[in-house]
Amino acid sequence: MTMTQILCAVRGGPESRETVTYAIDLALQTGARLTFFHALDAEFLNYATIGPLSVVYQELVEMGKFTMLILVDRAQRRGVAQVNYVVREGNIRKQLLQAAIETKAEVMVLGRPTRSPTQNVFKFNEMEGFAAELEKEGGLRLVLVPEMPT
Repeated sequence: MTMTQILCAVRGGPESRETVTYAIDLALQTGARLTFFHALDAEFLNYATIGPLSVVYQELVEMGKFTMLILVDRAQRRGVAQVNYVVREGNIRKQLLQAAIETKAEVMVLGRPTRSPTQNVFKFNEMEGFAAELEKEGGLRLVLVPEMPT
């Protein structure tokens, strides 16, 4: 498969390290452009009664952008020639699909859901359906990291 664009979705926690490394390696192997993607869903603000929560949310947006700049720098230092980032706000699934279409990505690299105290955007049994949706709507292949042995 020839690749010109890879989209790498990043949550930002330590579990993203392996996903990011995989995406950088893939970009280096294929010469494809690499776009890191991070989305923040501010749905909780609809239920907030305290004004300072919007200030906290804006800080989260800025932290997300800063994290993406660090990842871009890391990819460039490893030798990825064309790398950028996108930070979006809104429903994460919708934003992932929209970013995939807009960037014309052939591959989306995404961390596999983990069993952890933090909440995953996707449950284990939802990934196949989301992969099929990406294939149909965005024309791209989903790579879950870590990949399972075949």
